[in-house]
Amino acid sequence: MFLQRQAVLTWLFVALLGLTLISVVEADVNITLEDTAAQITYSPPACGLTLASAGTETQGQICDSAWRIITAPDASGGTLTTTSGPTDGSGGLIPQLFLSVRALALHVKTSAASNAIVNVSVSTSNPIVTVRSELNSSLRFISIIGLPEETVTTLSLTFVESNLTTTLGIDTIAVTISDNNIAPFVSPSLPPPTSLPTVTPSIVIPNSGPGAPSSPSGQTSGDIAAEVLGAVMGAVLIASGVFFAMFYYRKRRRPAQSNTEEKADT
Repeated sequence: MFLQRQAVLTWLFVALLGLTLISVVEADVNITLEDTAAQITYSPPACGLTLASAGTETQGQICDSAWRIITAPDASGGTLTTTSGPTDGSGGLIPQLFLSVRALALHVKTSAASNAIVNVSVSTSNPIVTVRSELNSSLRFISIIGLPEETVTTLSLTFVESNLTTTLGIDTIAVTISDNNIAPFVSPSLPPPTSLPTVTPSIVIPNSGPGAPSSPSGQTSGDIAAEVLGAVMGAVLIASGVFFAMFYYRKRRRPAQSNTEEKADT
């Protein structure tokens, strides 16, 4: 009987250790898209979609689109895609940005000069879920969390006109996915997959000042080391708990066996 219970405790320890190792392997991954990434759709189309040509138009090739790519030394990838509103060259179309993904979260980084109001919208088609919020792009970081990774989510940013001249500059968009997501990016024309339970995402407004979050450009080696260390420490604590439980059980079991043997002798 004792050997059976010891075997059960041993298998319990192995199972707990296995779950801990799985938690070490599974982790979220951040993919950072530069402003000129092919996955991002600008409407109307932006001028000069390469770093080499951005901001180098001659007088006869002046960009008159509502979206314009400019060089920026402080930008993450060397360029920013900016807009100050509709232009005659774009037929008066209101500037918009679209990105369709299967992801857990999205993080939009705007330029330091951004001060325009933007309408941020995230939506899914099946099930139909839409969340909208108007934000000031001077926040620098706009995060959308709680997305259902199993279905296609479309992010749209729409420039909101005002009586003042304002600017919206796109630096990067970071996409958070699980490490087993092999196809996070999809064409906006693709239909979403099968119906899923409704999940309502949240648009996060960061605090300004020193407490504002840093750019989620990806996990640093320190972040990964901290996750692994935490998982390993958890495994050690679980193993120690199981060991002391077995030791305590055996310690109590031995006196009981001795008393039984003495009674049998008498």
